[in-house]
Amino acid sequence: MDLDELLARQLQHAELAEAPQAPSGGRTRQEQEKVQLLGAIESGLDLCSKCEDEELQALALSLIPLDELADSAKRTKQLNQQEGSNAAGGRVLDVQDYLACELMQWFKRSFFKWVNAPPCAFCGSKTTGAGVQPPNQEERAFQASRTEIYCCSVCSSITRFPRFNDVGKLLETRKGRCGEFANAALLCCRAIGLTARYIWDSEDHVWTEYWSDALQRWVHMDFCEAAWDKSLLYEGGWKKKLKYVLAICPTSVVDVTARYTRQVFRALQGRVVCCA
Repeated sequence: MDLDELLARQLQHAELAEAPQAPSGGRTRQEQEKVQLLGAIESGLDLCSKCEDEELQALALSLIPLDELADSAKRTKQLNQQEGSNAAGGRVLDVQDYLACELMQWFKRSFFKWVNAPPCAFCGSKTTGAGVQPPNQEERAFQASRTEIYCCSVCSSITRFPRFNDVGKLLETRKGRCGEFANAALLCCRAIGLTARYIWDSEDHVWTEYWSDALQRWVHMDFCEAAWDKSLLYEGGWKKKLKYVLAICPTSVVDVTARYTRQVFRALQGRVVCCA
């Protein structure tokens, strides 16, 4: 991981740690944790509600090469059937599952761009971080949580990088980090007809799940990492100590921490607010 990516992930961590909660002001740890959870649930429900908007779904669908992805999904299924590898957990995968994978690969490869430090808005040269500012009025209109400031190494111009949450705006900008990826990915999943939900991790990450008819369960999808059905990625690969992992959709909020950790009791011991 280079220095720019390290800075980007540190800023992402700071953003998720700070959003959206009031200053502690003498609150106990339990009260602070409750505020964090309620803030995450509120923002997650708002996102899920927006992703049900038919006009936004139609806009997203107009940008997705659905016929191409569907054809590729069918070909991949047929090939895997011939090779005897068309299964997961003892169940046979369906076109829906391959379509979900095709969407994720297209999204990461061709549609959305991960940004460590944005190029200079004036000359296109590399920039370096110069702090964070509150979003301006225009940026707030698209639910920017904060605005990162970058200075050009060539012309010294300032480039603003607002961290937008509005899914409609993200279809336009098509860039960001895990927050932007997860928001836009959820909308794209819903646009192609997948039953999908937003996953929030209290230890600094967000991603997506979709319901697989073939597998009869929710399937993990991380569009940042192009990772499909790798629920132990964060604990095993990233060495994260998970505490709360919540699945959020318009009609429910579910504690799914046990799906993402082998250390369930350790996760429970790290909590000061019960979640079930």
